[in-house]
Amino acid sequence: MSTVIATRNDNILMLAMNRPQARNALNSELCAELLAYLRQAETDDEIRALVITGTEDIFCAGGDLGEVASFSPMELRSFLNDGVRQIVHLIQTMNKPVLAALNGPVAGAGIGLALACDIVVACEEAALVIAFGKVGLIPDAGIMQLLVQNIGLLRAKEIVLGCEPLAAERAAEMGLYNLVVPEAQFNSAVAGWAERLANGPTLAMGMAKNLMREAARMPYDAFMDLEANSQSLIKTSADHAEGISAFKEKRPPKFTGQ
Repeated sequence: MSTVIATRNDNILMLAMNRPQARNALNSELCAELLAYLRQAETDDEIRALVITGTEDIFCAGGDLGEVASFSPMELRSFLNDGVRQIVHLIQTMNKPVLAALNGPVAGAGIGLALACDIVVACEEAALVIAFGKVGLIPDAGIMQLLVQNIGLLRAKEIVLGCEPLAAERAAEMGLYNLVVPEAQFNSAVAGWAERLANGPTLAMGMAKNLMREAARMPYDAFMDLEANSQSLIKTSADHAEGISAFKEKRPPKFTGQ
């Protein structure tokens, strides 16, 4: 059985983590398969947006504790650096939008995958569970950095040190989820956001998401130089020309991501 189910809907690729018997926990096989799909999507110009979700009623339970328990310290380091880290990094740096569709609770390293995405849509049952402290570990998968970037150091400490689950609505209030909807509206909300992203100027979106990521760690003048250089580059794109034409002709633009 494949650990990732890939579904293509026009220019949108949905990747569903598929280890329901293990609550979609991340093991070496799932990480390798998910990373392969992400790398393929990154270079496929026909794919304009991605959705990452889980099968059945959970997004991801974090790392597979059974497999992790069998690792030596060096094997654990390799698993994190060669698998989880590469996935989180690629989601953040990919030049196309990635949406996290939290179809249920998200725990452990799964939180890193979710927060690395550009938009997070959650159902009401999608509690955020940081339980590393309960097994004597620290958060991994870039979670601590992503928390600090999203909600600040004080709130990040509250979540990590408090080690208590956050209900979906509370996670949204804190700025970790973009949208929380009832289960009956979840699929339509995900589809609506995915189509909105895929039909947008994805070339500019990819550039903007990477600029925003750099903004947090660059001095003001250096960032403004990068922004000006990027704007002068994107001005030559077909999407920009289409946007100007559509504006003049008073019609919706038809972007191609070029």
